Amino acid sequence: MRIKVAVIGATALLGSVTPLAAQEAAPAADAKCELHVFPTLEGEAMTTGLLAGFGIVGAIADAAANNNRNISETEYLKEALGPRLQIEALKTIDLAKELKLPPSEIIFETPIADRKVTTKATNRLSSSTAPCYVELIVTQNFYTKKAIYGRSLNNRFILKDFRTGKTTAKLVKGRGGNGLSYFPPKTTDETEKAEAELREVFTKNFVEFAKGIPAARAR
Repeated sequence: MRIKVAVIGATALLGSVTPLAAQEAAPAADAKCELHVFPTLEGEAMTTGLLAGFGIVGAIADAAANNNRNISETEYLKEALGPRLQIEALKTIDLAKELKLPPSEIIFETPIADRKVTTKATNRLSSSTAPCYVELIVTQNFYTKKAIYGRSLNNRFILKDFRTGKTTAKLVKGRGGNGLSYFPPKTTDETEKAEAELREVFTKNFVEFAKGIPAARAR
């Protein structure tokens, strides 16, 4: 099951279509490629204190002290930056342009739960046989809070380019990471601002990743 920019659908996993998505224009008539985007189901949060810097004993004590917090914030991160919200964030930018691709039809796919498939498979993850075909996979949403450096969101991505006519593609892996000021919110009044910031930083992290992708030549 997938969601195309031209024909917007809905799945139980991704939730109902938002008014913004429904108002989007169809892809350019000269679109020659397909870009398939796979959001992730994963999310992890980790807060560490000063004890983490005092060897194994300190790290164990620090992990124990922050265990409940890390569990609750991991669940919150998965909700606040779930697949549907990743898609909404990525729709705010020109994905094809950022990835140095020709005009492309953007197709948002249902997340794949098996991490071995998303991070190691070199074959196509969809049934499309389009000759000009590229996949973008989100593989990690990782929130951290460190005693010295503060709060940040890190994301990992994989790009698979099949435009050379090959049936398998090299996995180009990379990441982006930027600081957070409001997430997670300290009060309910900050919730909207914090979650908006989370999506903005997620998008910024993707752009950071995309800058390292070299322009490829299609046949």
